[in-house]
Amino acid sequence: MPYSYGYFKLEVEYHIQRNIPRDARILDVGAGSGSYGLMLKPHYPNLDAIEVWDRYIEEFKLRDIYRTVFNEDVLDFRFGNYDYVIFGDIIEHLSFEDADALLSMLFHKDIKCLVAVPYQMKQGEVNGNIYEEHKQDDLTHDLFIKRYPYFGLLYRNEKYGYYVNYDFI
Repeated sequence: MPYSYGYFKLEVEYHIQRNIPRDARILDVGAGSGSYGLMLKPHYPNLDAIEVWDRYIEEFKLRDIYRTVFNEDVLDFRFGNYDYVIFGDIIEHLSFEDADALLSMLFHKDIKCLVAVPYQMKQGEVNGNIYEEHKQDDLTHDLFIKRYPYFGLLYRNEKYGYYVNYDFI
């Protein structure tokens, strides 16, 4: 679905503002309703998005929120121009192999990432959007850390977690 849990949103906003420079080039992957864009737009002018489902781009007026909106699959995207990438409720939509290859590549390119994931959430196609299916519906905190050991915990509760691939203050 184009929305994510509201858990820790204020803490995440504060974390990003403390740890990411204002001139950073930020990419919101799977922008959905644009919640991260709306949160960060007042502070970060270089904020772009990827959204694979073109209906969300129009429905949520993502072009009014982000500097540039790319309508493509994240697995086909080139990340070279970005300093910080947000994967808000995206990793569970990718197979472990695809997610691991993507996150590992960004880690080795020294691109900072924030990953937000719901735990153990089954979901299929939603309103004709095949990209909404959860391919990693078994994720828990322990399993996320096991699968993606180059990430550390930022915040979590029993339903949701935020992880980063960098040291922070």
